[in-house]
Amino acid sequence: MDKYLRQFIKYQACMIIMFTLTMVVMITPAIAQSNTQEIENLRFGGTVATIFGFTWTIAVCCLMIAIQKEDKRFIFPYLGVFVLDLSLLLLREFYLMITRGFFIEVFTIKIFIATLIVPYVFASLFALHRLFTVDPIQSQRSEGFVRFDRNEMTVVENNQTNATNNAANHTTIPVVACS
Repeated sequence: MDKYLRQFIKYQACMIIMFTLTMVVMITPAIAQSNTQEIENLRFGGTVATIFGFTWTIAVCCLMIAIQKEDKRFIFPYLGVFVLDLSLLLLREFYLMITRGFFIEVFTIKIFIATLIVPYVFASLFALHRLFTVDPIQSQRSEGFVRFDRNEMTVVENNQTNATNNAANHTTIPVVACS
């Protein structure tokens, strides 16, 4: 893959990291101070907000490790927290649409922001995952360690057995009967 495209895909993930950390650092302490009694605001107050702040921080650290080591497995914690938080926000919005009215909740800035951010994050994480899957960085190890699969070992053993049997068969001289 082109070097510049590779850097661009990583840059998009770094922007997601910086934006997420900024939001976690600025918003989590503010919303953790509020004590909400309503069920629709449970995620936005008290200990639940603090717990989500810590999980977002851990997910961002995993995404940083994924970019640094180019390991696709570390993308999934961020994706999991993002999907969980997004589903909780969608459930909250549906609840508010039912209780307060459809037109009041639909025509807000939240819908516009969500239609921009959600596809951007999913597309960037998908591109990062594809980058690490299709074009992984070559390992720099010079250990010479080779791991065999069990099926490969069976094939190797069978080939070695067949080779020794065939070599033994070729050393005998075939007898041809003449009449």
